[in-house]
Amino acid sequence: MLGLHALSAPSETVLHSEVLLVGLALMVLLNAGPASRNIRGVVISAALISVLVVSRVLLEPLPNIQPVTVGLLLIGATLGARRGIGIAILVTLLSNAFLGTGIWTLFQAFAWSFVAWTGAMASNQLTNGEGELDMRNLVYFSIGAAIVFDLIVSMAALVADPSPSVFLTYLIVGIPYDLLHIAGNIAFAAWLGPVLHRILIRSRDSDVTISGSRLPESSTQ
Repeated sequence: MLGLHALSAPSETVLHSEVLLVGLALMVLLNAGPASRNIRGVVISAALISVLVVSRVLLEPLPNIQPVTVGLLLIGATLGARRGIGIAILVTLLSNAFLGTGIWTLFQAFAWSFVAWTGAMASNQLTNGEGELDMRNLVYFSIGAAIVFDLIVSMAALVADPSPSVFLTYLIVGIPYDLLHIAGNIAFAAWLGPVLHRILIRSRDSDVTISGSRLPESSTQ
């Protein structure tokens, strides 16, 4: 994925869209189950958002390499689709407040929300029957998530020029950046995946204990 900061859109349109995204994110988080609404759940969500935002901003000099995609896959798989989508939207908006925002922010928010949703839908593939992380599948899904994310975000280029030939050229020129995203995802999956998964599982189980009853293992939470 190449940089999209040359794209232009009315600032009012971008602002209104981002306000709507914030409202959507908060609504989704507040409806993600009791564990997401108690104080501990809010703190955990805020901590996850902060870590992903800071990591993306700090790694910005490295093109297309950051742990957000892998992190959202695992968040979706362990905390559910709704909580994952809410976190994905807020991570996008807050990190782009530092890195630069525009029409591409909407595509990134949708793409990372899709990654979190995919993690929730594939939770049984990302973990085995005992709840342990399946590293092989995590790597496979991390590769697929990088490809799908970059494809969705690249569609922002159609805003500037809807010509299919221009879009195809854009995709071809962006292949090196896509490969960097894939390589980064593989590295983060192998390096941070097991640690982040254990942290998320402990956080989820703690939330369940505090709320007084076990939450259903539904991926639509």
